[in-house]
Amino acid sequence: MLTDLKQRLSRVRFADEFTDAGWDYGTNLAYLKGLVDYWRDKYDWRAQEKRLNEFDQFRTNIDGVDIHFIHQRSKNPNAMPLLLLNGWPSSIIEYEKVIGPLTDPAAYGGRVEDSFHVVIPAMPGFGFSGKPREKGYDPERIARMWVQLMARLGYTRYAAHGSDWGNGIATRVALDDPTHVAALHLAGCGGAPAPAAASTGNPTPPVPLPNSAVNAAHNLGYQEIQSTKPQTLGQGLSDSPVGLASWIVEKWYGWSDHQGDMEKVFTKDELLTNIMIYWVTNSGTSSTRIYYESRHMLGGLAPTPFPRPEARVNVPTGCGSFPSQYDRRGNLVDTSSPEARKAAETRYNVVHFTTMQRGGHFPAFEQPKLWVDDIRAFFAAVHNSDRSRIR
Repeated sequence: MLTDLKQRLSRVRFADEFTDAGWDYGTNLAYLKGLVDYWRDKYDWRAQEKRLNEFDQFRTNIDGVDIHFIHQRSKNPNAMPLLLLNGWPSSIIEYEKVIGPLTDPAAYGGRVEDSFHVVIPAMPGFGFSGKPREKGYDPERIARMWVQLMARLGYTRYAAHGSDWGNGIATRVALDDPTHVAALHLAGCGGAPAPAAASTGNPTPPVPLPNSAVNAAHNLGYQEIQSTKPQTLGQGLSDSPVGLASWIVEKWYGWSDHQGDMEKVFTKDELLTNIMIYWVTNSGTSSTRIYYESRHMLGGLAPTPFPRPEARVNVPTGCGSFPSQYDRRGNLVDTSSPEARKAAETRYNVVHFTTMQRGGHFPAFEQPKLWVDDIRAFFAAVHNSDRSRIR
């Protein structure tokens, strides 16, 4: 497979581009060429493979699918089990930088009592998990799978965290398993709509938030494709490593917190290892189907791929937002105002609510220290608000 990959990378045919296109039309050609050159000539998958294999990894079959997961236990027997859930186009590497600080905080300047047993599964169709052979693996079904996984591991009390798809799935885990879920932490609980225009006179448009993505048409084309015709796109993602890299890296560029230089946040090795997990498992297509499954889970074609569960989460919830984590939709959202907290409290039992000074869509990978600090602050708030729930 690696030999075939190098051959494909050596005979790539790039699309043309305007001289001053930048990233306005999608993935920038000059950046992509540089990334492909590095991938072909310098990137070492075997070194990355060896590094990832330092973590304890397992497979188990749940609901007809082989599930791959990291299960890194702390040396502290009283550590809280913590289920970590990522989304697309991410992978298990989103949490690799925080596994050490979570499982062995004393080695990273923390306290032993801040220890966690960490469980990081790959969703069906993602990474080294198996690919579903039937329809219907939507977020609700996946949430039930993770409830089974935690029970199978023997955890009767555990916490969950989610980003991107993991956000909605972790929410469903808390709703489906309230007797065992002790706490829920999310990379943002959404936000409040931008302030409404004045009711008299000419409407005043809201001031855009610092994240510069502007509207649904500009940002959500990928959702429309993946939630309606994923197989059409998927043939290109499966056949062309450069097509796959272009599709994925544009999202990492657009959703990360940087000033036009993505490699201030991620190295080429980090970007390519995430892409490689999709390439070597041929999961570019199977991973995108979650958009289709979710958008059709209520019957018919929903307005968006992200239908929210109607029930309110009663377990203590932490909302740790990062300023550049959202691909801004038609209505700008504010994650730090009192209105945003009120909106979150309609859906969650919020005991911790904060927006970090920096960070984007992959916060545990992008800003691992800030992310870990927020996890610890959240659990301190949980202990203070209800000591009886976590013991």
